[in-house]
Amino acid sequence: MTSELPTIDEQIVRNKQLLILSDQTTSKIQFSNSSGKYYCGITAENKNLENILFLKDLVHPDDQEDFLSLLKGLKPGNTRNIDIRIRNSEGKWTKFHFTNRIYQPLENESVVLSLGHPVFEPGNEIQTIDPNYASLKYEYDNLISSLDEGFCMVDMIYNLEGEPIDYLYAKTNESFINHIKYHNIEGRTMREVVPYPQSKLIAAFSKVAKTGKPVRFDLTTENLGGDWLDMYVFKMGEKESGRVGLLFRNITSKKIEEETLKKELSKHHKNLKESNLLLQSVFDTTYLGIAVLKALYDDKGKVHDFRFVRTNKVLNEMFLKEDIIGQTYQEASKYGVEMGIFDAYKKVMKTGKPFDEEYFFDKEGFSNWFRVTARAQGDLLITTVEDITERKEKAQELAETLHFKHELVTATHDIIMIINLNTYTVRYINKDLVKESGLTRKNITGKKLQDVMPYIHPRDREQVIELHKSLLKSSTEKVFNIEVRLKLQAVSWEWFNVRAKVFQRKDKDWVDEYVLLIRNITNQKNTQKALIKAEKLSIQGEIARTFAHELRNPLASIGMVNEVLKQKVKAEGFQDMDNYFEILKRSTKTLNDLVTNLLNSSNYTPAVLKPEDLGEIIESTLHKAADRIYLSGIKVIKKYDGKFPILADKEKLEIALLNIIVNASEAIVPGKGIIKIEVSEHKSDFKLKIADNGQGMEEDQIDHLFEAFYTKKDKGMGIGMNSVKNILEEHDARIDVESQIDKGSTFCIYFHNENLLNSH
Repeated sequence: MTSELPTIDEQIVRNKQLLILSDQTTSKIQFSNSSGKYYCGITAENKNLENILFLKDLVHPDDQEDFLSLLKGLKPGNTRNIDIRIRNSEGKWTKFHFTNRIYQPLENESVVLSLGHPVFEPGNEIQTIDPNYASLKYEYDNLISSLDEGFCMVDMIYNLEGEPIDYLYAKTNESFINHIKYHNIEGRTMREVVPYPQSKLIAAFSKVAKTGKPVRFDLTTENLGGDWLDMYVFKMGEKESGRVGLLFRNITSKKIEEETLKKELSKHHKNLKESNLLLQSVFDTTYLGIAVLKALYDDKGKVHDFRFVRTNKVLNEMFLKEDIIGQTYQEASKYGVEMGIFDAYKKVMKTGKPFDEEYFFDKEGFSNWFRVTARAQGDLLITTVEDITERKEKAQELAETLHFKHELVTATHDIIMIINLNTYTVRYINKDLVKESGLTRKNITGKKLQDVMPYIHPRDREQVIELHKSLLKSSTEKVFNIEVRLKLQAVSWEWFNVRAKVFQRKDKDWVDEYVLLIRNITNQKNTQKALIKAEKLSIQGEIARTFAHELRNPLASIGMVNEVLKQKVKAEGFQDMDNYFEILKRSTKTLNDLVTNLLNSSNYTPAVLKPEDLGEIIESTLHKAADRIYLSGIKVIKKYDGKFPILADKEKLEIALLNIIVNASEAIVPGKGIIKIEVSEHKSDFKLKIADNGQGMEEDQIDHLFEAFYTKKDKGMGIGMNSVKNILEEHDARIDVESQIDKGSTFCIYFHNENLLNSH
């Protein structure tokens, strides 16, 4: 064949397409398209289509082995090609190029889909048709390619029961992709492109293939990503063909416009309906008297009266009549004329300006205030009459109440603060709270609660939060009372008493506002503290002086004996005793210093707090207790590193810590003792933990541990731990004690973190 253009026969061969579904194992045919049936002689009378074996009955014997090998090696997901000879209805053989793949039309079903095109070679038997076919087909292809609409030609696929289950895309044009974005789908089935196509769509295509009647409809599915298609489906091929053609275009934008218009119209109708219903509801249920009056004109075109055309029940009651519809205004309301309301109505109709005034009616046993409004609407006048007597009386009462409250708020020494829980802000405060720290009335009004919290002492913030939670659940009668410290300036704090109660409650589940009454009680607290301390110190001072004077003589004797023994021991040659004599000497000096301090302490001086490092104070205290620790064979475990800034009176705090460490050393078995000292951050504090493995204390001992003159020791006066308590109170440091018999005791002391005290 030497011609450059294909012959008519070649074109016919190249456009034939056999579609055959067969069982992979038995090669029984499950389905064949009309081209396959026509070519292979499979007619409608073949009731048992599955009894025809593709391999045995249609494939040339010399090609069967290769084709069988291909079928056995075919796996889901891959495609294999082969050229084999197929017998036609007359028993002649034509070579076809088959593309084969596993096809799953439905879940749990699997067959081989074979799609074949004739291979043009000399010797292939091809039917001849009208020579004009090539020209017509060329024009047909050009026509399809030039369409703006998407076009595709599909072959329907049926199961053995004749039910449509899928369709194969046989041909598409370029516009097809522009409309639905599916690429390279020729030769693939719909189920292979979309796993779950619409069964109704498949049924509709099948109906067109069988009846030949075209259909047109709009279509949208999830497979199209929400796009809309205008679909026209028509029959193609011979009568028995299962082939249909589709012409479609994307009408999504049009649909969106239509849907938007429908929604707008629906919304408009709904709003109109709701407005009418609302108007009718208001007219029938409002407490206002409402009337619609029609203006009546004289010969000169001036309004000379009004006629009632519509009223509600409230207005009828005001006029003491069942119904005034049809009456004129002058007939129905002589007092309205006398009070000037009638003239005001005429002015509204003349100028078009609305009218709104209050009138006092004092006739026929009535003493009421009314608010009258009027508005013109064409020839109609819409007017309302409202009895505002109660409102007027309440307004007067409220004005008097507000005046009284203003005088009360101005005169009180308490600071009144109202907290709004809808905005979580300070809605009202009557005067400056703490002027020195910027908590003035001007600055704090409208301030967020979280912005006020930093002004509250770190130790008291949790208490304030608990007060807030309690108020949310409280009745309007219950009053809460707490004491908190507020920042004065830098690290200076003052005590305030806070009384709180619910001010306004929306319902049982929500508080709108609560009120706080705040009073500065710093002087009161200082006075109470001073009285208590003076009473303690007056007793302790007397005892301290007696105790100190009594210690002087035995300490002097110990010092003298120490020197004498030291000389005699040296004379005897006991050189290794020097270390112990040095300890005895240092201890005697320490006791003398303590006696001096004790005498001085009888004249109380307050602690002077300055920025100090807690770690350095602990190290200094351990140095002073070094001899006691050494002699008792105690192991000290330290767990603190870095800086721990606190406010402290270093000398006094060292005395307190020394007392705790000395007590621990006395409670420990010599040579087996362990004292653990640890510093860590705890919320806004530094937590100092001193733990020993000594004999421990009973619950009763812990309860009385810090009381003056209480002791369980055989010797001692019981003033050491009381002194610890007093010193820690001056540092505003909390101390907690835990202890178990034969296991030891733990002292936890909480000091303020100076950095947090200085920051907002």
